[in-house]
Amino acid sequence: MSVIAEETVAVGPLEHRFSPLRRLIRPGSLGIEIGPFLNPLAAKRDGYRTLVVDRYDQAALREKARERGLALEAIERIEPVDFVGDASRLLDLVRGQGFTGQVDWIVSCHNFEHLPDPIRFLRDCEALLAPGGALAMIVPDKRACFDRLQPAATAVGMIEVAELIPTPASEAWTAFRQSSATTTLDRGGAKVVAWGLADSDPARMLMGDPRPPYARLQRQLAQGRDPDFCGHRWRFTPAVFEAILFDLRILGLVGLEVDEVIPTVQGEFTVKLRAAAPGELSVEEIRRRRTEIRFRADDEAAVVSRAYRALEAELAAARAALARVAHAA
Repeated sequence: MSVIAEETVAVGPLEHRFSPLRRLIRPGSLGIEIGPFLNPLAAKRDGYRTLVVDRYDQAALREKARERGLALEAIERIEPVDFVGDASRLLDLVRGQGFTGQVDWIVSCHNFEHLPDPIRFLRDCEALLAPGGALAMIVPDKRACFDRLQPAATAVGMIEVAELIPTPASEAWTAFRQSSATTTLDRGGAKVVAWGLADSDPARMLMGDPRPPYARLQRQLAQGRDPDFCGHRWRFTPAVFEAILFDLRILGLVGLEVDEVIPTVQGEFTVKLRAAAPGELSVEEIRRRRTEIRFRADDEAAVVSRAYRALEAELAAARAALARVAHAA
């Protein structure tokens, strides 16, 4: 899935963002990149053995880039797409091509949060990866973008969409869920939809008016028209992501586990997944780990809250006062 319809802006130098993912790529190894659009991290032109998966082919991607007024040089960097379709159906896309169990790495940047069926995507990646292979993804942190006041994703929500048959209005409702709760941050008079955690100041945030999105939803339902939705379906912080993967693994729905989490830099974090270690966890270990991860998720939400920031300001003021007293003495 390409993120061409996403309104967030790229954050951080590309080399810095991509370096953890590129460390997975051994010379000559075979990999899949999901929806690279303008910024492939394993470009074929650079000698990587990369299979590109996207919702659109190269011609359609270049046309959409032209519609956005992007520079010709950037448009020409868009690479050929090997498999066109929904990354939630990754195995179906490449089935019969001899890649099952042969792929050394799968990488994506700002794609997982868009997927209609994340569980199927993870299972497909598991089937495609060779022994020792890894899936690595850069994921936006909901605390630092327009998802700030949206509820976080859950394993239950992912299981539900994997089991339910989509209705003709499924995408209209998904689009409404996002657009009705979008948050912007005021940066010097400009309303931005992505920012760094250090800028996550609730005093400068504002939710939108839900009435226009609701009116749009009503029109779409009346017309029986489902939009081609490409926005965020799932919202994460690092610990929320880890909690979901842990639950999916112990339920036997996914055979991958979190191998590494690189904490949020600017507005995104990086996760690496590998095949889960053999053996079953005890009930006590499952309960302990689930609880510990969810308390970390609580802590992540707390550090951007108004109450936390007020306490931080009070503490800074108290320290400054103590320093002045010590200096005067």
